[in-house]
Amino acid sequence: MSLKSPKLIAPFFVIGVAVLIVSCGQQSSSPTAPSSISAPGVGLGASEYIVTLADEAPAPPAPGDEDPNAPAPPPPPPPPPGSGPTPWPPGAPPMAAPGVPVPTPPDTHRRMHVKIDPADAPYSGTPVGTFSCRDNPHTWYYDQHVINDSGLGITFSERENFFDGRFVSKNGETIRVEPNRSVILRTRWCSAYPKPHYAQTRFKGKFDDDEAVTFSGPWVRLLTPQ
Repeated sequence: MSLKSPKLIAPFFVIGVAVLIVSCGQQSSSPTAPSSISAPGVGLGASEYIVTLADEAPAPPAPGDEDPNAPAPPPPPPPPPGSGPTPWPPGAPPMAAPGVPVPTPPDTHRRMHVKIDPADAPYSGTPVGTFSCRDNPHTWYYDQHVINDSGLGITFSERENFFDGRFVSKNGETIRVEPNRSVILRTRWCSAYPKPHYAQTRFKGKFDDDEAVTFSGPWVRLLTPQ
């Protein structure tokens, strides 16, 4: 995965204005393509990163592509408009192959925390113009505020991304959070399915005193269309 140094940009008025620097997901078989662009904070502002992530589940078959000999299963009832996944909080994650990361419940830490805005991500449908989202028209946007509550800086060297309890991608971009400051990850997900979903990011790094930190961020509910 390539690393890109932060560079100055104008404040984000429209999320689509920024030019994305695309990097490859760790698993070559996954269509996930995290991308980011960063800017140092100004005054009391926070550094900003754009992060694009794609659901790795394949798109549903096009009409006529189904097996003609297979019995047609009854279609599930559509979820209510504006609903999130049930049950909530989510249960145990799906089984993963040996060595594949699995999500854990959200963490707390005496020196940092992560705030999601909005707490529940409404359905957007605004296209994400990246290769990984070409077949995934259903989109959600939210911000992750990574807040340093201490007088020591934090350097995150890795992020693991999960969608519906499944590992999707790993991002090795370095994120620096200065003492008593924050960064904003402007996060957007795309999926082939408009059903309720949930997402989570795990942060790995260390404080300036070499204390290691592995922090599982909050679960984010991705709601169905209204």
